[in-house]
Parts: sequence; structure tokens; C-alpha cells
Amino acid sequence: MSRPTAPQTLRRLQVVIYLGKTNSAFPERELSLCEAYALAFDWDISLIVVDDEVDVRGPEHRPMLQAALRQILDRQAGAILVPTKATISPIEGEFNEFAERVEKASGFIQVATRR
Repeated sequence: MSRPTAPQTLRRLQVVIYLGKTNSAFPERELSLCEAYALAFDWDISLIVVDDEVDVRGPEHRPMLQAALRQILDRQAGAILVPTKATISPIEGEFNEFAERVEKASGFIQVATRR
């Protein structure tokens, strides 16, 4: 006779918020936008990354962006949440390349849009 199994509890999606710091001010507005977006979908924020190299380096050369990707690779998060696509790269091809890497790691990039 088989024993009944306990119902599995669903784990909420863990997301990394990735923000670009383009001047000396903390990107507070962008953080609020991303936090509200995550809350609207009942997602948990596992890490907040603020990168001050957004304007000077491509996605593959930014250690802080690679740290966000590492969270996906290590299964600590399932998505990277950004305020705009340009946070990853203003160049469509670079954004798509990075998004493909995230998808190959079984994650996705979500752009927080105003609700």
C-alpha cells in the first residue's frame, strides 16, 4: 500500500532586481518601480544589484550583471527584473544576447512596466 504524499508547497518566484547607476544618485525611482512590479506578481526579491558600470561597459564585461546571472545559474532566482531594457544594454543585439544567456540558464529577463 502506498502512503499518501504531502502536498507540495509552491515556491514563489525569486527575482534579482538589477539597476544601473548612471550618476552619483542612488536609482531610487527605478528600485521603487521594480519593487512594486515584483509585489504585484507576488514575487520574492532575492537580491538587489546596483551597477555603476552600466554606461562604460557592455553586458558581458560587467561583474555586477554577471553576479545577477550567477543567481539564475545557481537556481537562487528565476528572473532578472530591470526597469528598462536599456539597463542591460541600449543596443538591441547586446540585450538579446544577454537575454539568451539568461534563458539558457532557465531564467528570463522581465522589464518592469508601470501598472
